[in-house]
Amino acid sequence: MPSFTRRVARPAAGPSTSQGGSTTSTPSSTPSSPSAPLPGTRPCPSAPTLRLLPSGLGSLDDLLGGGLPVGNTLLLLAPDAHTAWGRLVARHVAAQGLVDAQRCVVVAEDSSKWAAGMPWVDPAAIKDEGGESDGEGAGDGVEAGRTRIAWRYDSMGKFQTTVGASSSVLAANITLPSPTRTHLEADGRLVHLELDDDVSTTLTALQSALDAPFPGGQPGVTRVAVDLDGTGWTTQQISRALLGIRALVRSRPAAAVITLPPRLSTPTTAASLGWAADACLSFTGFGATPNLAKVYHPAHGLLTVHSLPTTHHLLSPALRHSTLLGVGDGASENNLGFRLKRKRFVIETVHLGIEGGEGERRTEPKQRAVVPVPVVAPGTTATEAAEGVDRVQLPSAATVAEEVKAKPKKPRARVRFGDDEVAVSVGGDHKHDHKHDHKHVHKHDAAPRVAIRHDRPDLYEF
Repeated sequence: MPSFTRRVARPAAGPSTSQGGSTTSTPSSTPSSPSAPLPGTRPCPSAPTLRLLPSGLGSLDDLLGGGLPVGNTLLLLAPDAHTAWGRLVARHVAAQGLVDAQRCVVVAEDSSKWAAGMPWVDPAAIKDEGGESDGEGAGDGVEAGRTRIAWRYDSMGKFQTTVGASSSVLAANITLPSPTRTHLEADGRLVHLELDDDVSTTLTALQSALDAPFPGGQPGVTRVAVDLDGTGWTTQQISRALLGIRALVRSRPAAAVITLPPRLSTPTTAASLGWAADACLSFTGFGATPNLAKVYHPAHGLLTVHSLPTTHHLLSPALRHSTLLGVGDGASENNLGFRLKRKRFVIETVHLGIEGGEGERRTEPKQRAVVPVPVVAPGTTATEAAEGVDRVQLPSAATVAEEVKAKPKKPRARVRFGDDEVAVSVGGDHKHDHKHDHKHVHKHDAAPRVAIRHDRPDLYEF
């Protein structure tokens, strides 16, 4: 019967013997170390391999589930033609890339002017004060100059309507300094591209900017800011541009934020063009409807979420990690708004006032002004009544008093109880000038009254 021999391969390197006689094996191969993460990015809470880009606005990062994923596009809509809230948010996203030593490509009709309006870092690093949303000043009441509250409420923080307001280093009241902008342009970290009438030419120029070597020779992230406000492109051309930009950033370490003109920021356009981007948000300001500014004070507009990024997920991670959305743990979705404070742009939850939109608290019913209605004589036409409103006079108090005195009094009948005579009021509108010795029935329109029997004084005990 044949025999089988098992052959065992010898290790590539034999064991090494130390002075103490112990042996240690040398591994044949070393596992490859993971690639270093891209600078200026953070891991996604639910997918660590997915890198997120901070937007420069802590509240917007919370709304997106931690930030904008690398390789995604964010579409911003601003229906209000009197304001430019979408452009303000896009400038924050681009400026944060420059702060994080990333490259920024600006595509606009006047890219130099657009880049000059980007916010920049506050040198003094002063935190924003005077905001209920920031949660600042929630420390000791005595140290803050306020009356100390009960000890059981001392550890409770202030009521907050937003998150991450103090995480941003950008200040909205400080723009990018001209020397800094010149240095960034010379270093290749700030690139300007002008919009062309042809969509293909614009996409080709953007592809060349993305494929250019990164400054410093090290791999990095490129942020693309596209402002289509003022362009004469049609809806079909804009849809083609959105798809082309998404295809360019999908296969590269880049992300894009795109703003549309107000004429194309309607809900109908959001439904038709929102699918061409990974995320779509609408910032509706109160410039065209100033009455809503009083109702939703202190918000400057309302925020509508059309879609959120879902890269490497079936559902957006913001549904589980976002605090502003309020859809976690079975809670209902919050109403969102935004406002521009002295230094910060924040997204916060919107709450109506305690009286349904009014800012002041009332303890009594609201007083309403009473307008006297003029008396118009019967048979007067509408024109005559309108012309004679000022000439009509209401009856005076003396005339009313005279009419009250002229009103006839009710007749009184006298009834005798023994030696006393009592006057009793008798209802009825008829009068009799003659005496009756016989009994007869009078018909009265008024309700009958209880009569007093004067022939039986013993029935009444006084």
